[in-house]
Amino acid sequence: MAEQLAVADLQVDIKQIPLKQPFVTALRRVDAVNAVRVTVRLANGVTGIGTCTPNEKVTGDSLSSARAVIEETIKPLVLGKNLTDWKELLNTVKTSIVHNAPAKAAVEIALYNTRANLFGLTLSQLLGGKGGSVETDYTISIGKAEQMIANAQKMVDQGFKTLKLKLGAGHLKRDIKRDIKRDIKLVEDLAYAAGPMVHLRLDMNQAWDVRQTMQAAEYWYKQGLLIDFIEQPVPAWDLDSMAYLTRHSPYPIMADESVESYEDAQRVLAKNACDYINIKLMKTGGLSEAQKINDLAESRGVPTMVGSMIESIESLAAACAFYRANPNTIFADLDAIFMVDQDPDLNSYAECFGDNIVVR
Repeated sequence: MAEQLAVADLQVDIKQIPLKQPFVTALRRVDAVNAVRVTVRLANGVTGIGTCTPNEKVTGDSLSSARAVIEETIKPLVLGKNLTDWKELLNTVKTSIVHNAPAKAAVEIALYNTRANLFGLTLSQLLGGKGGSVETDYTISIGKAEQMIANAQKMVDQGFKTLKLKLGAGHLKRDIKRDIKRDIKLVEDLAYAAGPMVHLRLDMNQAWDVRQTMQAAEYWYKQGLLIDFIEQPVPAWDLDSMAYLTRHSPYPIMADESVESYEDAQRVLAKNACDYINIKLMKTGGLSEAQKINDLAESRGVPTMVGSMIESIESLAAACAFYRANPNTIFADLDAIFMVDQDPDLNSYAECFGDNIVVR
């Protein structure tokens, strides 16, 4: 019987879906969901699928490099491994190569999905969570101020109660000083346009420094703006600045790029360098490391958010399952599903992973 649970095959292909409009941050521009898809098949025929979305500016890899790592490095190590040796199987993926977290995430998600299918469970159930809905924010990417405000009003009209704003446009032009005033005013104008009940989340993607962040935060606070948190305003390596902002900012500070692994989380939490942590499966290499980070954060009284890149439904569904299984994860940023006309696999993954994948 045990041999029937061995990994008999692992197939890799590319999945691409154009976005309705370009998505721009202080680090890069994205025009489509670009994912590497992994299909695992056991000897008994049970299958599972996972995807990853590499990001050259965040995870340091590309679509082609992630695919090559999976096919040339991870696949030979995983084939023949048995699902009954679960921890050993996960460790094989984790230690197969240094870095390359998205490639590991795609394989891990596929393995978790296979395990859930084997037991006849949704992934939420496998992870110990319940079914139900997940309420996500919607991210307004960098653009001209009037366009960002118009996009914000459009998404509020569609039912979103929380908007995440990408700031730091000057980082793209190497002209932060000129654009800091623009961003301060933009947030104020957009907040008034969106309405007093709409929550804002601000993400600079490492584009600012301490002085600029404090200047902006103190101004917004005096205006009474409803801001949930400020995400990774300073460079990921600058934990002293993150700690200063955590102590002095009138709004909570969230670590994103500063935490890619459990060891990163240990360093950030030891310095009290955040109020929240953004956990992304593409950074952590999958669900197992994400769970370790969340458990550590919870033990220190630090809530988390499950975030995402511009991803396809397979990895977004895994992130939703993680959210539903972890009460310490109080925010969700899983909005890429609304940035495409429709992911062709949405319906099948709603059935596999549970109902109501992401709702406003």
